[in-house]
Amino acid sequence: FFRTMVHEKITPYLPPPVVAAMRRLDPQLEPYVGPEGSITIFGSLFLAWFLYRVVVVWLLGSGSGGGKAIQEDDRDRDILPSDATSRHFDGSVLLCGPSLAGKTTLFYQIMYGKNGTGSSRLKTVKSIKSNTGFLETSQSTTWRIVDTPGHWGPQKLLQVVLPDQIERIVLVVDSTQPVAAAADYVYDIFTALRKGKGTRNVLIACHKSKHPKAKNGRRIKLQLRSELERLNNLKTSDGSGEDSHINWEQILNDTPMCSSNVDDDVIILEDIQKFCETGSVPSPTR
Repeated sequence: FFRTMVHEKITPYLPPPVVAAMRRLDPQLEPYVGPEGSITIFGSLFLAWFLYRVVVVWLLGSGSGGGKAIQEDDRDRDILPSDATSRHFDGSVLLCGPSLAGKTTLFYQIMYGKNGTGSSRLKTVKSIKSNTGFLETSQSTTWRIVDTPGHWGPQKLLQVVLPDQIERIVLVVDSTQPVAAAADYVYDIFTALRKGKGTRNVLIACHKSKHPKAKNGRRIKLQLRSELERLNNLKTSDGSGEDSHINWEQILNDTPMCSSNVDDDVIILEDIQKFCETGSVPSPTR
């Protein structure tokens, strides 16, 4: 009776082809699932989906903490400080930058790859969560490598990841793309650092440097300076900027930059690898 009532209630709202299909299928399904077989099957599928969602939500809610340096849930509360229950590490390296700049590819290459060439490079997709790994160095130190999703943007990044919890920052710039999105990161990160929040140990990585459309480091720096000055004037005019006298040219001159590349033909990772392991940086690009 209940299934028949449900059938009668929903039929007026269904497309005619669906109603016709249900009328053809119900007699064939009746020997196996009883009358109104289509309602029984759809109802069972809906109930299974609902129970699955309840279990997933319950597991995420009860699994918080877990002794992990990064909590992987959909609420973006990912970055956690080291404590007695998490794995020991000597410091943290943050990989950040716009979406699709190549951060996750760099992360996996730093953690699990080796310099050289080859044809078995890991293919990645746009990240929706942060990734973390622990890099053990030849100096018997362990560094937590944190790869953050670009869709957060710089403002949310600095809310989730406090600068004073990070010892080293690798800001990944896609050499093949306009620098406007990367400039947003540079502006917000260095503005936070100028307020005394966290390290000034920053490396700008001009990634995908071997791509035919890649710009060299000098051109990227010039474009970043122009975009940063534009942002500074914009924020000063609308009152959101706190300092109209920031010398972005000097900041970029003092900030080391390097080239990097990870594809099937060539791997350029030495400068980033050394920076992650020891903090040593290449000479700033003038």
